[in-house]
Amino acid sequence: MHPRTSARIHLDHLRHNFREIRKKIAPARLIPVVKADAYGHGAISVSRCLVGEGADFLAVAQYQEARELRDSGIDVPILIFGRLFPDELPGAIRAGFRISLFGVEDIRWIERVPGSQAACVHVNVETGMGRVGVLIDQEPEFFDHLRRSPRCLWEGLYSHFATSDEADKSYAHEQLNRFNTLLKRLKANGPLPPMVHMANSGAILDMPDSYFNACRSGIMLYGHYPSTETSRSIPLKQVMTLKTAVAHLRRLPAGHSVSYGRRWKTERETTIAVLPIGYADGVRRHLTGRLQVIIGGRRYPVVGTITMDQIMVDVGDDRVAVGDDVLVWGDTEDGSIQVLDVAELMGSIPYEMTCGVSRRVLRVNVAGLHDLSADR
Repeated sequence: MHPRTSARIHLDHLRHNFREIRKKIAPARLIPVVKADAYGHGAISVSRCLVGEGADFLAVAQYQEARELRDSGIDVPILIFGRLFPDELPGAIRAGFRISLFGVEDIRWIERVPGSQAACVHVNVETGMGRVGVLIDQEPEFFDHLRRSPRCLWEGLYSHFATSDEADKSYAHEQLNRFNTLLKRLKANGPLPPMVHMANSGAILDMPDSYFNACRSGIMLYGHYPSTETSRSIPLKQVMTLKTAVAHLRRLPAGHSVSYGRRWKTERETTIAVLPIGYADGVRRHLTGRLQVIIGGRRYPVVGTITMDQIMVDVGDDRVAVGDDVLVWGDTEDGSIQVLDVAELMGSIPYEMTCGVSRRVLRVNVAGLHDLSADR
């Protein structure tokens, strides 16, 4: 029996999103980003589903994320965005992980790894994100060093947009121009690597001139637009449905306070439904006074301070019963709540919302109407 609170992962929706994104960027290759446990959706099951759908390349942030996927039997190439330190490099090279380079120091670390096996590498270049990436003006000899290295197989070149999810794309186009300038310079001195990628979800939606021959998609795979400022040029389906159930019903008189700090009081006699979900599960405390849920096809306000394990809902005089299903976000026959809308209520983004669903919330993989498996 499943716990009353669960995150249902609709793999049929994931497949739909993958197909629609791939159709949009064709003939470019799609690199699904499955870092952060596939944005909270379960990296192993999501990756297996995507590989089964035809994904031949994945991307993660950290070595241990790639290791987990490889140990689960996923054998496609996996690009690691984050820096690998010397103690991680031997295992990464043996596993065939694609290693990101950020400067000459990374090449030297690879060249010091015992053995003769070469590492497949992707170069991250700084074009304006200001976070990581090769600073060409500070390391002008970087690409000469890379091309001479006997231990590095140069497979990819990439950069990352800072503002592709904003309505004003002027800075994003500045970054793209810098990247194109670099490509021209590199091409004049030798062949480019087989994979060149810059477009993320926002750029996939609105900047087709940034596709090159591969694109990286994260949040869109899971059914969410990166912000309210991007277009909706790809039809998406939400992959996660966060549900719980009514645990208690309490009939309270007018003027009765609810939850910590007595921030909210009943204005009339009313029924309060108590739900077994809280900020320890991913329903952020900052949503206090903002969030609504759906019970039996109707929206109801969450009242009182959101607590670690429970939230309270004012259902008035409506017929609500203990055990009734409650939708926090996602799509059901009773209605739909968009994660993007919930994120907007607290000045956040969909990425934070789905990543924030904690490990104690059971992930139930669903294909159509049928549960496939449950993973914690």
